[in-house]
Amino acid sequence: MTGLLLCGGTGGLGGRIAVRLARRGIPFRALVRPTSDTAALRSLDAELVVGDLRDRSSLDRAMTGATTVVTTANAIGRLLAGAKDLSIDAVDRDGNIALLRAAESAGVERFVFVSSAGLTDGMAARAPFAAAKRQADHAVRESPMPSVVVRPAPFQELWLGGDSGLQPEKHRAIVFGRGRSRASYVAMDDVAEGCVRLALADAPPPVVAMGGPEKLTRHEVVDAFEREMGVRFRRITVPRPVLAAGSRALRRPKPALASAMGASLTMDIEGAVVEPDDLRYLAIEPQPTTRRIREIARELVTAG
Repeated sequence: MTGLLLCGGTGGLGGRIAVRLARRGIPFRALVRPTSDTAALRSLDAELVVGDLRDRSSLDRAMTGATTVVTTANAIGRLLAGAKDLSIDAVDRDGNIALLRAAESAGVERFVFVSSAGLTDGMAARAPFAAAKRQADHAVRESPMPSVVVRPAPFQELWLGGDSGLQPEKHRAIVFGRGRSRASYVAMDDVAEGCVRLALADAPPPVVAMGGPEKLTRHEVVDAFEREMGVRFRRITVPRPVLAAGSRALRRPKPALASAMGASLTMDIEGAVVEPDDLRYLAIEPQPTTRRIREIARELVTAG
């Protein structure tokens, strides 16, 4: 049995963590659901254990011999993709807390929990995902078990792509609210590398914020795409009152979509600035958002 348990290894961030563990030659076990696509993890020679954050007995089994737990697990991606058999609270709040309790019972020596930056009162009130995440974040920080809470800024991979309404291939972008508040978008690769280093460090800090080096507004992101592609984008504005109404109306029937609308509104009101200092403390130079925009533009030009 291996000493490091990874939860969320089939997702975008967790998969990147798995690759980095394998590259370092660090054996790890991955908790996977019965229906998960495990091909990538198998190719990395990960030890697989089938379980679910909603099944405490499976978590206890997964903890056998574990000394370190790294979790990126969340429900929102599957819910936005149409899953009907889970909920945000059951996974992001109750499931992560159950994982924490199982780790405490098993005597785990370090628990690395990927939370989120910007879990303010406003964000929690508008986005069910953020409310659940904040409760789990609090539980981890209150645990007597040595732990690290990782709070990344909004991911470049999400906010520079179609899932957030930015479609450079169609020269079109949705602007949420006024689009004038700044965010320090961070690359998943940088957060993944940071999580691995925190899992392996001798004495990591209890809370680590991870932000990118540039603070850009939504309009500045679209401006950068226009410069790189040499074409004007159609900008479609979703006013703040529409986002607010949507997040309220959808909170019960579609909490994942309500979370997306509520998070977009809160970012437009409050911004999402997270300094890059903690990444640099880990000897990671964060990737600029404008570099990623340039790469996306070049890929589109090459493909088209």
